[in-house]
Amino acid sequence: MSLESAQAIISQDIDEIISVVGEDYFQPLAGKDLLITGPQGLLGGYIVDTIVRLNETVLRDSPCWIVGLSRSPLTEASRLGHLFCGKEFFTFSQHNAARRPYVLGQDYITAFIIHTAGRSSPSVFTQDPIGTIDINVNALRWLLDLAMYSKIKSFGWMSSSEIYGNPPPEEIPTPETYHGNSDSLGVRSCYTESKRCGEAMCLAFHVKHSVPIKIFRPALVYGPGFPMDDGRVINEFISKGIKNKPIQLRDDGSAQRCYCYIKDAMIVFWKAFLSDKNGEVFNIGDPSMREVTIKDLAALVHETCGIKELPKEGKSPAMAGSPDRVCLSMAKAINAFGNIPSTPLEEGLRRTIAWAKERLT
Repeated sequence: MSLESAQAIISQDIDEIISVVGEDYFQPLAGKDLLITGPQGLLGGYIVDTIVRLNETVLRDSPCWIVGLSRSPLTEASRLGHLFCGKEFFTFSQHNAARRPYVLGQDYITAFIIHTAGRSSPSVFTQDPIGTIDINVNALRWLLDLAMYSKIKSFGWMSSSEIYGNPPPEEIPTPETYHGNSDSLGVRSCYTESKRCGEAMCLAFHVKHSVPIKIFRPALVYGPGFPMDDGRVINEFISKGIKNKPIQLRDDGSAQRCYCYIKDAMIVFWKAFLSDKNGEVFNIGDPSMREVTIKDLAALVHETCGIKELPKEGKSPAMAGSPDRVCLSMAKAINAFGNIPSTPLEEGLRRTIAWAKERLT
């Protein structure tokens, strides 16, 4: 594996995130503790890498101490493998966040909490519905209790655009004010309804105990650091592409999606998380709101990987409850924080595929 080359791609993104958000914007982190669940996931990994880079530069004289809780072990080959040999101001604990770990202690105090852990792939959460609910409800509850006890500065909860279900055409791009259209007893309900419950719990702690909550609804975020075996469409396509295997679609590929590159998602996240927009919800999606069909996405992966054949259509029905279109309105974030860069899908795929190839060679 060429882990150093793969990490270099991520490092370029991290530098751009800090530059766009602004170094001064991160000063509230100086000298504080930050607890994050799911630090080895796509979103969590970029959050950790951003703070590590800040500690080496902007916050060098007063660094932010990161405490990460991860179900997966930290190894040299894992997402945060570059921190495996020890990194100052980073403490890692292998633990299922659905239960509060003893390592924190009853008197543990933290200034910031970010809950990113979860089972976000349909192929994963449908196989473990109880574990999916646990991480979205039980883990969130003890974290909110800790937040209340700690009198924290900011709490970030990664909900999901899945709560919107299958919006009608007039609600696309979908704004944060749309209440959703999903089946509470459907195959995906363990995920969507536990995310809904989590949002309600966050708001209750904000109203009752003044916990400075920010709720995020990411949709189809992709980029370097993605898990290559979790079954999500874009990850599956890239995994096949880098192996030079033509993509076989499950159906006709007509469903429309709007994909958001991880760097752009992180810019929205940091601007909102370190703001005073407490008790509010923010979509995290592609700022350009550009939709493509699944078939077009497959064709782009083929083109980027140099596969000459066309993607082949299938005849299997889509998973029950899968939306026809996913495209989030980013108007609220743009109005609150100004223009947000949008990485073209072609460029985001190129960087992600380059990262994936480095990981496998």
